[in-house]
Amino acid sequence: MTRSRLALALITSLAIAGAACKEEGPAEKAGRKMDEAVDKLLHPNEGPIERAGREMDDAFDDAKDEIKDKVEDVREDVADAIEGD
Repeated sequence: MTRSRLALALITSLAIAGAACKEEGPAEKAGRKMDEAVDKLLHPNEGPIERAGREMDDAFDDAKDEIKDKVEDVREDVADAIEGD
């Protein structure tokens, strides 16, 4: 899958998941505001395009880590199944 197709799939999945979520409660709002404040402190001169690019890079890295974890889990399951035979 190309990087642009992966990005499109990720954005679509996030949009669908976001649409299914209910309104934020006070704790979620406070947490989001804190995250935004920390983000602005860590990247003070970053514009919206740079922020979007960084967030996409972070999302790709997170997805890659998740995939690696799942592959490792499957490998372990296969190894266990083979040893059990």
